[in-house]
Amino acid sequence: MVVARSILFFGLNTFIPLYWIHVLHESNVAGGTALTILFSLGIVSTLIGGSISNRIGYRRMMIGGFALMLPLLAVFTQVHDAFWATVMLIPISFGLFSIYGPIIASGQNYLPNHVGFASGITIGLAVTFGGVAAPILGWIADVYSIQVALQSLVVIPALAIGLALTLPADKKKPA
Repeated sequence: MVVARSILFFGLNTFIPLYWIHVLHESNVAGGTALTILFSLGIVSTLIGGSISNRIGYRRMMIGGFALMLPLLAVFTQVHDAFWATVMLIPISFGLFSIYGPIIASGQNYLPNHVGFASGITIGLAVTFGGVAAPILGWIADVYSIQVALQSLVVIPALAIGLALTLPADKKKPA
């Protein structure tokens, strides 16, 4: 799941500005602004996601976040209006960033005697895989289109949901 989130993060980070410029035919500034909106909302989404996961549990939060991303990414790549694409960044940001804290905390809960190792896996290794996925998505964009590269991300939340469902239910609600 950490790898899935990282692939989504790097894919959106890489292709949202390009989508604005080449598909929506907006300016470079508008592309950068779209990315700024995604990340600014990400700050708030991370805080809200952590609070919600404290009430409903990490596993449920991760499943919910990935489940939110699945239809949003599919619809987002079909939007050809900059205003509506910008509006869609709100729930996309929530889906992407609200699960970050629960993923990190889950990793540390699964390896309570090795918190440093768990952090290395949930942060370091995931970033590596996300970074490796970016050139693959770039190749897809070059061969097919930026829109297809973004559409290829739709499968990632589905895989992550499947993986999250294999996790044991939270033994107790997080503190």
